[in-house]
Amino acid sequence: MNRINTPEQLRQRTLCNRDAASADFDRFVLGLLDPAAEDVVLDLGPGLGRQLVPVARTVRRIVGLDSSPEMTAALRAQLPDPNVRLASGDMDDLAALGLPGPFTLIYGVYSLYYASRPAQVIEAARRLLDGPRARMVVVAPDVGNNAGWFDDLAQLYSVPADVLAVPEFCRSVALPAFLDTFRTVTCSTFSSTILLPTVDAVMRYYDACAPYCREDRRAEALDYFRTRVEREGGYRIAKRSLGLVGRF
Repeated sequence: MNRINTPEQLRQRTLCNRDAASADFDRFVLGLLDPAAEDVVLDLGPGLGRQLVPVARTVRRIVGLDSSPEMTAALRAQLPDPNVRLASGDMDDLAALGLPGPFTLIYGVYSLYYASRPAQVIEAARRLLDGPRARMVVVAPDVGNNAGWFDDLAQLYSVPADVLAVPEFCRSVALPAFLDTFRTVTCSTFSSTILLPTVDAVMRYYDACAPYCREDRRAEALDYFRTRVEREGGYRIAKRSLGLVGRF
């Protein structure tokens, strides 16, 4: 799954999603994070900083942990805030990385499902938290996310099982681990639909989802989605997210 996350691919997916629904998603996430001036924060998998950059403007200090040196370099180039530290490492090794905690907020937005042992990551994060407002937040795809998109791709070829399993992750893996780890857990859902108005926009999204969107079948995909766009006046993708907040 993590092979889809080069900086350019992530940038293109973000651009394809950047409309009114995307702005609503950002507000949804920041509402769950609820950053405050006294917070010391750890971002698990910050990518290009969609959450890290606005959070950094509010909090006392924030660390971004990413396993991709390329992603870290791309993010570092846009960071003006001196209270940000970027660390290279795998969240699966969180307990052994010696990060400068304790933290009052640890979060992973659309990142925890890349861990090979997410329950252990949640437990390791719990041990790094301290303070009266200490909490962990995870936001991940929910059941129904990209459902029509995956159905359409399946008309062309088999979509890998690990990709199809992602919308089940938050309910079947992250939520049970939260319930085992934290005294209180709250759940919030977010739903939206993005509109890709042209076949070119659809294919930019397609290319940004390689390799599960197969380059060798791109010509067939172009014909398929051109027909859909011409018939329906654009192409719509359902987005569903589940947010978890754990406190002890």
